[in-house]
Amino acid sequence: MIGSICLDHFRGVENRCVKLSRTTLLFGPPNSGKTTFMEGAALLMQSRGEQWLVLEGPLLIIHEPEDIHFGGDLEKPFGIELAVELEGSAVVYGYRYATATNYVEQWVARNGELLAKMAKRGDRGVLLHPVEAELCVAPYAVMNEDVLITCGAVEDEKVRAAERALLDLRVGLKDKFYFISGRRLAAWKYTYETHVDLMPATSVGSEGQFTAHHLSRVLTQAAYERVREMLYAFLPLAGIEDVRVGLVKSGRIAMYIKRGGLWTNAYNAGSYTKAVLPVLLQLLLANPGAAVFIDDVDLAVPGTQAEKLLSGLLEIASARGLQLVLSAREPAFAAAAEKLGIHAASL
Repeated sequence: MIGSICLDHFRGVENRCVKLSRTTLLFGPPNSGKTTFMEGAALLMQSRGEQWLVLEGPLLIIHEPEDIHFGGDLEKPFGIELAVELEGSAVVYGYRYATATNYVEQWVARNGELLAKMAKRGDRGVLLHPVEAELCVAPYAVMNEDVLITCGAVEDEKVRAAERALLDLRVGLKDKFYFISGRRLAAWKYTYETHVDLMPATSVGSEGQFTAHHLSRVLTQAAYERVREMLYAFLPLAGIEDVRVGLVKSGRIAMYIKRGGLWTNAYNAGSYTKAVLPVLLQLLLANPGAAVFIDDVDLAVPGTQAEKLLSGLLEIASARGLQLVLSAREPAFAAAAEKLGIHAASL
């Protein structure tokens, strides 16, 4: 579980942390930082284990570095810090980077004790804590124990503990984070290609772009029987009675929904169904124990439906052992969250 997210000069957030619970609603007006906190977490998570910060990945695509530096200042480093519960302990990991200078700095702590801090110095890197030592490479790799390879022997138990903590992050968070953005209405089409490259096994995509493809599996393959049962139990939450995916011509599939006893192409379903159906499916597909971040959960949802929707999402998340982090700007969602016992973080 992700316990907190801290941002420093990242996008529009100058310096702030938010604490997260098993179920959390980030609530605030437009431009208050709700999406920014989610995207900060997504940026680190899609870079996990990589040799560099991944700006264009499966969770988030950042076209220009200026978009993530506070005020567009490429000289000023931005920082992202996550606190994660792993193996019965609390691991804190932070990453700081400046595009103009390629300066990088990162740190890792466990149970409140700083284990290691590394930074770039010259063309290489330096271990700053617990002892000072030269690193063979600059510490660009994200959540990766490779950043602690020193040019000479360093005999310090904290360094070994830091390596273990970074290994736990790299391995323990694999396929344990999902993010659906507020752009999920844009991915709907009349038909879809039957095969897509690099489709994740348990993710509908950050924009819900793989919803139809995953539904075709859920509805037809025996391995998804339990998921299928839960899907049909919660379909009314998306405002529909039934759903089908089928081949319409060579290399193309289409999705159809049933409402009021009538069938239509899902493209005509309306914004409410288009916004909610990918969210439902993602919660059903996510690996048990994972964190699922849903931006703009109130997208196209009337305030009168807030409590019903949140209650249904909470029920699925609880049944599957998921951490659920949502964002909304509509007051009805904050009121519903309070009524349902969902932790609300106001921004």
